[in-house]
Amino acid sequence: MEKKTEILENFKTAISSTVKSLSNSESVEVSFGDQKTQSQKNFIRLPELEKINDKINYNQVRAIADSESLRLRLSDKETLKLYEPKGNISKKLYKIAEKIRCEKIGSDHFKGVKSNIERFYQERVNSL
Repeated sequence: MEKKTEILENFKTAISSTVKSLSNSESVEVSFGDQKTQSQKNFIRLPELEKINDKINYNQVRAIADSESLRLRLSDKETLKLYEPKGNISKKLYKIAEKIRCEKIGSDHFKGVKSNIERFYQERVNSL
């Protein structure tokens, strides 16, 4: 049991380090599940790692961490707010377009990010 906990903690540490590197920010804080964060400004909340042998969950956490890191690195909140459209549906589509833009730029620059994001979306499509 202790070995499994150690593996999970090592994975969380690796994800946290990757987030800091990809986001180009040492101050970003990473939390898993309902874990409390100290900073309300610069943080990424990821899903809890449920099972040690659940490869899908690991892939999901990796892809979400990459996506959120790229958003922190490549997206400017002030610019987004300035051009944000009116209406609920328009705002949602605008946010989705920004997410895709950040993922595309990151995928072009980082092979591992591309692999993680492609695997995540392929698993989602396959599960439909």
